[in-house]
Amino acid sequence: MYLEYTFKPKLETCPMRLTALRTLLATAALLAGGAASAAAVGIFGSYVAIDADGPGAGGFAWYGGTQPGPTTGPAFHGADLGDFALGAAAYISGAEVLSWKNGGGDVTGAVLSWRVNGGAFTSQAIGFTSDLPFNDAMGNVFASTPGDQKWAQLSGTPIDFLAGLGAGEHTLELYWRITSNIGERFDSRGGANYRASFSVLETAPVPVSSPASLALAGLGLALLAAARRR
Repeated sequence: MYLEYTFKPKLETCPMRLTALRTLLATAALLAGGAASAAAVGIFGSYVAIDADGPGAGGFAWYGGTQPGPTTGPAFHGADLGDFALGAAAYISGAEVLSWKNGGGDVTGAVLSWRVNGGAFTSQAIGFTSDLPFNDAMGNVFASTPGDQKWAQLSGTPIDFLAGLGAGEHTLELYWRITSNIGERFDSRGGANYRASFSVLETAPVPVSSPASLALAGLGLALLAAARRR
């Protein structure tokens, strides 16, 4: 009768070495996670330019999304852009994004996306303009925080947001976003977007007369009446 015996060597593990290895791995993971989490980017300012009376007339007006400086303009969200005659043109003629970055984050582009009455979004790139120092659309100066950048070169031709619209009440909706090496970041009111209203009329809107023009009209009528009496 034979007894079969299989030799199984015992693996000796040094507790001190195992503890040191675990500490080293944990430290490496912590450092890797810390480096990744330190990279950050974002938007701290956003504007859009609306040319409500067509090209070559009275110029455009800036409206703000996020306005970071002490000098601010009219807010785009909730704005009434006015009344327009059927067949008229009004343009998105510019856009601006102010971005920040730190810890290895890098902003690579900016985009304006817009739509009318809930249709499909149209997106246009906003080209890079400047590192510090720069002024925003309201004239505020930014010169002290490294990593701040300005994007203000809207690509393509000005956008006629009245094109193809019929008479009635309408809504222009938009948001801004940036692209980066750690993903996209949005300025969109938490996903609700920025909305402004306007109207398209069957006939041309009646201009509101200023007090000066009313006075001149009254003077003209008085002179005409005096002439007729002679």
